[in-house]
Amino acid sequence: MNKTLKNAFIGLNTHYKLANGQTGRRVYLDSGASTLMMKPAYDAVQTYLAHYANTHSTVHTSAKITSSTMTWAHNRVLDFIGADKNEYLCTFIGNGTTAAANRVAEGLSTLRPEKDVVLISSMEHHSNDLPHRAYSKTVAHIPLTGSGQLSGQICIKSLEDLFEQHKNKVNYVAITGVSNVTGIINPIHEIAVLAHRYDAYLIVDGAQMVAHVPVDLNSADIDFFLFSGHKVYAPGSPGVLIGKRSIISAMQPSQFGGGMVGSVSKWGYVLSDDPLEREHAGTPNIPGAIMLACVLESLSRVGMQTIFKQERHLVKNALEKLSNCRTIIIYGEQKSQRVASIAFNLKGIGHGLVAAILNDYHGIAVRNQCFCAHPYVQEMLTEEFEELACENLDNDALEELIQDRRGMVRASFGLYTTEEDINELTKALIDIEDNIDTYHKHYNKQKDGSYNHKTFDSSANQSFNILDELDKALKICEKSK
Repeated sequence: MNKTLKNAFIGLNTHYKLANGQTGRRVYLDSGASTLMMKPAYDAVQTYLAHYANTHSTVHTSAKITSSTMTWAHNRVLDFIGADKNEYLCTFIGNGTTAAANRVAEGLSTLRPEKDVVLISSMEHHSNDLPHRAYSKTVAHIPLTGSGQLSGQICIKSLEDLFEQHKNKVNYVAITGVSNVTGIINPIHEIAVLAHRYDAYLIVDGAQMVAHVPVDLNSADIDFFLFSGHKVYAPGSPGVLIGKRSIISAMQPSQFGGGMVGSVSKWGYVLSDDPLEREHAGTPNIPGAIMLACVLESLSRVGMQTIFKQERHLVKNALEKLSNCRTIIIYGEQKSQRVASIAFNLKGIGHGLVAAILNDYHGIAVRNQCFCAHPYVQEMLTEEFEELACENLDNDALEELIQDRRGMVRASFGLYTTEEDINELTKALIDIEDNIDTYHKHYNKQKDGSYNHKTFDSSANQSFNILDELDKALKICEKSK
């Protein structure tokens, strides 16, 4: 991999004060929530801002630059995921994958109201679950291979059984390409073939896929592909909806305003003939879209196959090293291909406490709880809850203990994650196992299951304050008059 690009991210050298009085480099293992900013893409957009203007004009130079650069951004996204420009279009939309999923769910429910069943997997993030529940009459969950702690991929046989059960009523299937919890990769090609056999569309939530796995929509024949810029090294970028032109053209717009109409009078309006324009009411997030396209251009120069190969190697090594922790439970079927994330617990220790100690004493940023995938996480925790129920505890004590264990810790990776980061995580977890009684004395448990250090406030002890930074910037402006 290009080492220059691997190190070209803002925040890799961020240091924080720790509860032990030392100062350490932040080890960022929360890329599944949001990735760090790719600096070359950020720098390119800062340069573009000298020419910034709105689109929808061909009169002045800045507007022409913006319009042509936005056209390039749309095409760059389509090229990156192997989508034929004649068959697919790319739209930039609102709050990440969530906005894209809501748009498609609403549009398809209106387009084919007679097909009122939607199939989703039981491993979905809420952004690819709740929109379908909101807009469809019936949502059925596709079982996974394996069960409990060893849940695996979407089960193709179970999916086919659901199609047979609901016959011609299934409007579409919505599934994640890569689980945001376990990093398990789903067989989207096989699912696409099966969905189309039953006259159903396929929506793929690619939020955890785009930064980690090569994607080729043309070969997979996927109808809709959704992802978020902030999960692919472009914080501040919009969501992305890629869909087949023929389907989007038939869908009614969900947003109305400037730029998506051909003409307007006091007596009515006529929508634009261009389906792409109809999907972009108002001014889009122009800098964010361009920055995202710059990131994808940079990833293409490295090669997604190269990134995929190296990340699989990183995850494999991480799983091997983490197995040195004597009490660790790693979730998800172990033989499935994985990228992006590893979810785990240390047996007998609440996930909130583990995450707090990792941050406060080791400077390791991870995420805990249920990762907006509650049904999936709860299913994998079933066996542990059953074990707790067998202990001789009264109901209140049992409920408190279950609340403490109702979640996991997740380490999630990015292009910048190194073997050293994995080593630091492994050493920290072994330290927690060896010294949990001592650590426990320093924390108070909160009603929501989180843990607060009794004497150390990780936010109060840091030097960053946005108003201070604004004041510094304003003073520089005053001096430059």
